[in-house]
This record gives sequence, structure tokens and C-alpha cells, in this order.
Amino acid sequence: MADVTEAGTRTNGKILAVDPRTGPYTCSGTALNTPSGSIVLTAGHCVVEGGSEGRDISFVPAYDHGRRPFGTFVARSVYVMRRWRRGENPDFDVAALRVSPNRLGRLTDVVGGRGYATSKSRTSAFQIFGYPAARSGGEELRSCRAHGLGLDRFTYRFAGPPTMPASCDMAAGASGGAWLFDGEYVSGVTSYSYQGRPTQLFSPYFGPEVGAFLRKLP
Repeated sequence: MADVTEAGTRTNGKILAVDPRTGPYTCSGTALNTPSGSIVLTAGHCVVEGGSEGRDISFVPAYDHGRRPFGTFVARSVYVMRRWRRGENPDFDVAALRVSPNRLGRLTDVVGGRGYATSKSRTSAFQIFGYPAARSGGEELRSCRAHGLGLDRFTYRFAGPPTMPASCDMAAGASGGAWLFDGEYVSGVTSYSYQGRPTQLFSPYFGPEVGAFLRKLP
């Protein structure tokens, strides 16, 4: 298992939050290079789902079995793709957090940040990261290498580019984790899987609409 504090790897982290209806929950996220140096990319449902918005959201880069080598970054604002917020369209299950600096400084000054890539082949090679609850209780960063498997035909009924599957065995808690293209650029985030098919994950396709959302982040 890779050292979570290594350059590049430490841009991944665990998101901690509270749903006002169901209580604490976790997701995964990635520090993203933007002008503010303070953005974490994740899934839309890690911020709002079923009309309920998460509270007390924070990001812990390189989290590992309770250890927080770079401290905790508290979310000060959230950005959610409009068609996820309005109708929970899985084609746009993408969100971002703007976090405040901690005692060590701004997020990307402390751990670095990833770029992003859009409109890549649906059969590209990806490295997928996340903190799945079924593996060590979500206490450690996991990753797998996979190829995109085209599209999910069950998302044809939604307005937008169909979601993209890949073979990777992760579970709840891995949501929002980065799909890295070319070992460097985020080109997907874990959105969902189907019951009975735990070894297949799905991400929104990072096409022009997601690209426009990412370019507007501060």
C-alpha cells in the first residue's frame, strides 16, 4: 500500500460531514488546482442528497487510521452542479468544497493539487482512489487501476452524457474519490454502484458541462 503522505497521493483525502436527518457520514475527495488554492473535488451526493444538505463538512488529506498528517480543512462554501442539485441527475453528480486554510496554510500549498481533464475516451485507463467503508472501515486510502467500460445504458433517460463504468471493488465511503487519467488529471469521481455488482463503479462523464463547472471554481 502506498504511503498516503507522498507527493501526489496526499492530494486524496477523506470527507467528514453530518446529515441533519441520518447523522455522520463520510466520502472521499481530492485537492484540485484552482486560483484560490482551496478547492476539494467530490461527488454531488456527498454534499446534498434527497433534499438534505450536509453540515459541518471537512476534508482530511492523507487521512490514515485516525492520523491527520496535514491537519483538517473546514469547508466554508460548497458548489454543486445545478442539474444534480435540482433533480439529482447522476450524469452531473459532481460538487466542490472551498475550504479555509488550517494552521499549515492553504490546502494546495500544503498538499499540492491535481489538474483535471475532460472529454477523454470512455475506455481510458484510470487509477481510482477512495476510502471505502468495507475495507478497514474506511480508515485507509485504497486504489485500483481500471479501464473505462463505455457507458451505463440505464442513464440514457437522463438529460446529459451517460455515466461511465469501470471495474473496481470499492463500496460506500469511496464516493467522490478521484478517477485519475494519465496518472495526473482528475477525469471522474466515484458516484454509485449497483447492488449485486460491487466490483463495478460509475462516474459522471467529464464532458463539456463538467468542464464548464470546473473552470468556474474559484
